[in-house]
Amino acid sequence: WTWENEPGITDTDNDSTTGRLIETYDIAKAGVYRLQLTVSTNTTPACSDVSDWMTMTAHAVPEPEFESDPPYTTIAKPFFNFINKSTVKDGSAMTYLWNLGAGPDPSRPEDRTSTDANPINVEYAADTAQKDVTLLVTTEHGCIDSTSHKIRIDPDITVFIPNAFRPGSILDCVDGDPTCNRRFKVIADGHLSVEIFVYNRWGQMVYKSTDAREGWDGTVLNKGVELCPQEVYVYQVNATSYAGKQYRYSGSITLLR
Repeated sequence: WTWENEPGITDTDNDSTTGRLIETYDIAKAGVYRLQLTVSTNTTPACSDVSDWMTMTAHAVPEPEFESDPPYTTIAKPFFNFINKSTVKDGSAMTYLWNLGAGPDPSRPEDRTSTDANPINVEYAADTAQKDVTLLVTTEHGCIDSTSHKIRIDPDITVFIPNAFRPGSILDCVDGDPTCNRRFKVIADGHLSVEIFVYNRWGQMVYKSTDAREGWDGTVLNKGVELCPQEVYVYQVNATSYAGKQYRYSGSITLLR
């Protein structure tokens, strides 16, 4: 048996199947391929015959992908939207099957499913956990693939406030933050809003922000002009959780130079 595809790739053996030949095709790429079979006897002289060309159509495999919105949440608001980002190279129509895991009702522990393209306002139990969400994508031609991601539900609110920083520090943090140790940063998770105030010993406000990621650089109001001297400062942090609960933190921060 000699199998040949249109570009001239051949495979000759004593097997009537085309496994090795088909693997040489780029069948993951959508397109139309032609295949021809030549059958020869083992006699001398050999007798042979050639089949007609057979047309094969290869359809693209979908590439499933999605994101959760928000990326993570807290037990105060255990709701997620799922944003479908699946694609398929040949533009085939796609259908979706989501496995969203168990819902908030403990009497119904079975996994929930959805065929929506983008499931929204999906509720989970108000408990800290990491849960798997799976998306199975099927094209109109029956090609399938799936992907899974974890969602995370954290405690209501967590706040970490350092007690010292050095703007000129040469130390790096393991998390790769280039401003680590060089700025006074409040690390807050699970908050709806946050306010950060820093005062010097005379009660003058030297820093104010509603962005926990910004951080105080050790200059007055972060303008980079007037350096604040090395001393102890007082901070006030006001945070609001997703449940609307107010949290207030105060203490001292030492600026080192």
